[in-house]
Amino acid sequence: MAEYERMKAMKIPPNMNRNYRIEEDIPRVTIHFDAVFDSRNFKSAIDKSVIGAIIRDIQNKKPCFQEIIFQHIHKSGNLHAHRLAKDTLDRGETFYLMGEELKHHSFASERR
Repeated sequence: MAEYERMKAMKIPPNMNRNYRIEEDIPRVTIHFDAVFDSRNFKSAIDKSVIGAIIRDIQNKKPCFQEIIFQHIHKSGNLHAHRLAKDTLDRGETFYLMGEELKHHSFASERR
C-alpha cells in the first residue's frame, strides 16, 4: 500500500509524449497484490468499493510510468502484510498504517 500511496501523489507531466514513454526519468512500478485483487480480472473488480477506486487511480496514473507490473504475492510469502491486515480488521479499522507508523508496526511484529 505504501507504493500505491507514493504513486497516488505523483503528478502527470503536461508535456509527456504518451507514444514514446521509454525514458530514464519515467519510473517503473511493481504493484504487489494478493488473492483479493487479481490483475486479470480487474475490469470486473472496478465496481467493488475500495479496489475499484485503487484501480481507477492506477489507470489515471498510467502515463506517469514506463511500465506497471502486477505481481501476485501468496499470503505465505507476505506474512507481515497479512498480519497487518488481520490486526487492522480485528481492531475494526478501515485503513492500514503508513510511513513511520508502518515501520513501528513492522518492528513490533518481528518481536512477537
